[in-house]
Amino acid sequence: MSLELYKRYEIVFLRKNKYGAKFGINRIAKLVNCNRSTVVRWLKRWEETKDLSDRERKGRPRKTTTTDDEIVIGLIRQGVDEGLTSEKMQEQVQTEGINVNPRTIRRRLREAGFRYLKPLSKPLLSEHHQKKRLTWARSLMNYDWNQVMATDESVFRLYDIKGFYWQRPGERKICRKVKNTIKINAWCCLSAVGFGRIVCFKNNFNSTFLCNNIYHDGLLPAAREHFGRSRNWVLLEDNDPKHRSKASVKWKEDHHVKTLPWPSLSSDMNPVENLWSLLKIKVAEKRPTTVKELIRAIEKEWNDLPQELASNLIDSMKRRVDSLIEANGDYTMY
Repeated sequence: MSLELYKRYEIVFLRKNKYGAKFGINRIAKLVNCNRSTVVRWLKRWEETKDLSDRERKGRPRKTTTTDDEIVIGLIRQGVDEGLTSEKMQEQVQTEGINVNPRTIRRRLREAGFRYLKPLSKPLLSEHHQKKRLTWARSLMNYDWNQVMATDESVFRLYDIKGFYWQRPGERKICRKVKNTIKINAWCCLSAVGFGRIVCFKNNFNSTFLCNNIYHDGLLPAAREHFGRSRNWVLLEDNDPKHRSKASVKWKEDHHVKTLPWPSLSSDMNPVENLWSLLKIKVAEKRPTTVKELIRAIEKEWNDLPQELASNLIDSMKRRVDSLIEANGDYTMY
């Protein structure tokens, strides 16, 4: 479906006009509700001709009308929870007198910015959890996130299959994996200053190991590097029982470590969660075959991360909080 003329000029205004916002390509695509490639195409047309009207078309006439396109897109908007396939949509639009094949339907949906993807998995939040999350977000609307050290833990596995491959139908890429893979636990921290320490270990992760090896050897040295001798920094960690154990609470009190209150089921608010998937893909590309190679790969990829990424992740906390308030305490898209 062709983009309306006023939206084409809106793209140019948001990007080029001296009184406009001068947004980036991705931001404009989201605001105008179209593909990134659509934004690029109309900006290029503006640079070439300063005319955004439709050119005379050549070749076969378009199979569907604007009204037909709206009916197709309307099916998706109405049945967003039904998982409609293009074949099922073909059957439904035929009742409206529209005779098109599934490929045409998929093409129209792609033109409108839709992609056939797996749904995102989000926790089922009770009303109680939503209220707690909303109260937490409202209390932090004007919080200084530059004084926060964000932390999290995750697991890396040997022969973990991460990443994407170009594949033809019937010629699928095969990756061999064993049933019980060897795993390495990892803890990391970051702040607006940059990335801190990453600690890799095979030990069972309990409160004793957390205090003696993670907090003492990882958290405190990173905090001194990022905040000097100041005690005004705050620790961000989730509600894992190890973090709330008596031993952990006492250790933090003895070492004057303040902890940011954290609502349950709120992994979408922790910026480190977004980092793990990126790091795991990069580590999997190294194809480690032993535990030592896996640990070396984790540490190397961690050290190679650009420092501005850490700053961007911490900067996202303000937007995360705003998104949580806008969602009234329900899940966000982070």
